[in-house]
Amino acid sequence: MISENIKSKTKPELLAPAGNIESFYAVLKAGADAVYMAGSRFGARAYADNFSDEELISCIRYAHLLKKKIYLTVNTLVRNNEMSDLVLFLEPLYEAGLDGVIVQDIGVLKVLGERFPGLLLHASTQLSVTGAYGAEYLKSLGVSRIVPARELSLPEIKVIKNAGVEVECFIHGAMCYSYSGACLFSSVLGGRSGNRGRCAQPCRLPYTTEYKEDCYPLSLKDMSTIGILDRLIDAGIDSFKIEGRMKKSEYAAGVTSVYRKAIDGYLKTGSLNVSDDDLNTLKNLYIRSEVSDGYYNKRNGAEMVSISSPSYSGADEKLLESVRDRFISSGIKKLGISVFASFIEGEDAYAIATFKDITVSVKGKIVEHALGRPIEEGDVLKSFKRIGNSSFYYENPDTDLSVYLSDNPYYPLKEINELRRNLLSLLEDKLIESNGFDVKRELVQYKEKSCERSKNPVNGKIAVSVIGEGQLQAALNEESVSRIYVSETLLTCLKNIYEYFNKGKDLYAALGYIRRGDSEMFRSLIVSFLKEGSLKGVLVRNIEDLEFFKCLKSEGLNFEIAGDYGLYCWNDSSIRQFSADCDTVGLPLELSSKVQNALAESNNDVNFEKMVYGRYPLMQSANCIYKTGLNCKKKAPEKLHFTYLKDRTERKIPVLADCARCHNTLYNSVPLSLYKFMADDRDNLSYRLDFTDESREETLKVLKFYKEIIGDKSAVNPSWEYTTGFEKKSCE
Repeated sequence: MISENIKSKTKPELLAPAGNIESFYAVLKAGADAVYMAGSRFGARAYADNFSDEELISCIRYAHLLKKKIYLTVNTLVRNNEMSDLVLFLEPLYEAGLDGVIVQDIGVLKVLGERFPGLLLHASTQLSVTGAYGAEYLKSLGVSRIVPARELSLPEIKVIKNAGVEVECFIHGAMCYSYSGACLFSSVLGGRSGNRGRCAQPCRLPYTTEYKEDCYPLSLKDMSTIGILDRLIDAGIDSFKIEGRMKKSEYAAGVTSVYRKAIDGYLKTGSLNVSDDDLNTLKNLYIRSEVSDGYYNKRNGAEMVSISSPSYSGADEKLLESVRDRFISSGIKKLGISVFASFIEGEDAYAIATFKDITVSVKGKIVEHALGRPIEEGDVLKSFKRIGNSSFYYENPDTDLSVYLSDNPYYPLKEINELRRNLLSLLEDKLIESNGFDVKRELVQYKEKSCERSKNPVNGKIAVSVIGEGQLQAALNEESVSRIYVSETLLTCLKNIYEYFNKGKDLYAALGYIRRGDSEMFRSLIVSFLKEGSLKGVLVRNIEDLEFFKCLKSEGLNFEIAGDYGLYCWNDSSIRQFSADCDTVGLPLELSSKVQNALAESNNDVNFEKMVYGRYPLMQSANCIYKTGLNCKKKAPEKLHFTYLKDRTERKIPVLADCARCHNTLYNSVPLSLYKFMADDRDNLSYRLDFTDESREETLKVLKFYKEIIGDKSAVNPSWEYTTGFEKKSCE
C-alpha cells in the first residue's frame, strides 16, 4: 500500500539536453518533460551542433503538441554590441511560444524581463546561487526558477526552495571542479572563455602536486544520482536536469529513459528500485570510469576526484544499438489523426481533422464544374497522405482518411495541397492551445528607463586587496594607498585585528567569493565591525552577499558597498543594475582595455575600479587539493594555506586553501601588471592591486613601483614576470 506521503509528492520535471535535432526527438521519446537547447549563439556550449532559428521554432511547436516544454540556454556573458542582436534573435522564438530562457548575465536578465514579459526567466548555475538572499535578489529581477550552484547540499537547496522559487538541480553528467561561472582557467590559459561557451577544459589535464606527479587533481568524477533519487524527490526539487548537450544522442536518450523509469517507479510504489540493466545502461553510456553522487551528501572529498584518468570509458556498442533502435532509428513520435475532405461542385471545399476529442475544420475555394478532367478520389487521397513531414500520421489510412466528391468536380491540385497544409497547421494550433501553450505571442512596446546616480570623483586612487598579515602591514604603511580590502578570513581570524583599525586608511572587508551557510558567522562579525565604525565598507563578490548587505544598508546602517569584478558587468544593463546597489563597480577582467574604457565612458556617472596588478583567480572550488591528496588542514591553527600545482610547461599555479571556509582558490602562475594601461583622464576610474602569495617585502616592492608609475607616468619595466592579460584583446 502506498503511503499518503508518497501520494502527496510533486512529480519533478525531467529536463534533458539536446545538442542537435536528433537528440531533441530522441529525449522526448525517452520520456523527457522538457528539453534545454541552444541557438547558434549565446549558449554556453558553443561547440555543440546547436539549432538554427527555423529548427528552434519547429521544436517549440512539436514539444507543445506533446505537452512538453522548451528552455533556451542564453547562459553566456553578453557585450554591449551584442544585446540588440540577442533581442532580435529571441523575438520570433518568443512569438512562437518559447517557454523559458536559462540566463547567466544579470544585464540579460534585466533586458529580457522588460522586453519579453511572458517569458520564464531561469537563473543559470553559472550565477552560483547559494542561499535565500541570492534567490531574493533574482526574484526582484523576475526570475521564477534557479539552478543553484552544483556544490550545494540538500539542506542548502531546501533553503533556496523555501525562498519561493522553483529549483532545478543537476542529477547526472559531467561536473566542473570550479563553481560554474567563477572559472577563468580556460580563458586565461588559452583565451577561450567558459563564460562565452568556449571552455577548453584545462581542468582535465595532468598536474603535479605535492603528493603525486602527473595526476588529475582537478578532474571530478561524473555525477550519477540514481541511487539517491528518492531523497532528491523527497526534497521537493522541481526539475531534475541531465547534463550533456555536447554528448551523443544515444547518451541523452538512454540516460533520460533510465531516470524516467526510476522517477515514475518511485512515485508509483514509494520504493526506489533500479535494475541491474538500468545501472549498466548508465555505466556504459560515455561516462567517466568512475562516478559519484555529487555534493548532495558531502562537502567535498578525494572520492569525488578522478585522480588517475579524466577520460571517458566509452560505450558498449550493443547498448548504443539498442538505444538507437528504441529512441532514434524508429523515428519521431507522431499523433494519430483522422481526416475527412469534401469537394462538391458549387460549394466551398472543406476538410475536417480529428485527434482524440479535438476537431478542426478549414474551408477552401468554391469547387467548380470540370470542363476537362475532373479531380478523382485518388488525387485527393494522394495529397492528403503526404503528411510524413508533419507531427501527424494515419494509424490506418484506409479508415482514418476518407473523401467525398460530387459527380464532376474540378479543384486545382495546388489548392488541394494548400487545404491539407492549412488543416494540419490549424490542428497543431488547436492542440497546442488545448495543452495550455501560446501559439502566437504579441511583442510589447519597450522604452528604456533612465537611471539617476550620483558619485564622488575617484580619479587615479589606489586600492589594494590583501589576504596576509604582512601584506596588510605593508599597505597600511604606503601613503599612496587610499583603500584596503582585507580578506574576510584574515579579518575574522586575526587575534590582533583591532590593532589595524583606525590607521588613517579606509578598511573594507573583502568578502568570500562564495557565501555558504556555514560561513555566515564570519559575515555576522563583519556586520559588528561595520556597526562600530571599524570598517568603511565591504567588497561583495556574489549576489548572496550583495542582497544581504543591500538589505542591511536599507535599515539605516551607513557603509559603502564595492562590487568586485566577479559581479560581471559586460554591458550597460548589468552596470545599471549593479551600480544601483554598489558605490563602486569592478571592470571585467576578460575584456580589453578598449572595451573597458568604452563601458566607463558610456556610464560616466558610475565609479569603476580596475585591477592593474595581481594574479587572476582561475577557479573557486568547494573541493580541496589538500583533502584530495594531503592531510586536511581544517583543524590547523592557521586558516590560510598555500600549495602549488605544476602544469606540463612547469608553470606553478598557486592554490589557496581557505580552511576557515573550506574553500580553494586557484590563481594564475604569474601576476597581471597593467602599468602601461593606466590612464588618468577619467574621474570615475580608480585602480586596484591584488596581493595573494606575496611576502611583506614583495608587497612593498610592488606598491613602490606603482607609486612611481602614478607619480611620473614613466613606463619602466617591473623586475618580476608578469602578463598583460586581455588588455589588448578580449577573450573569445
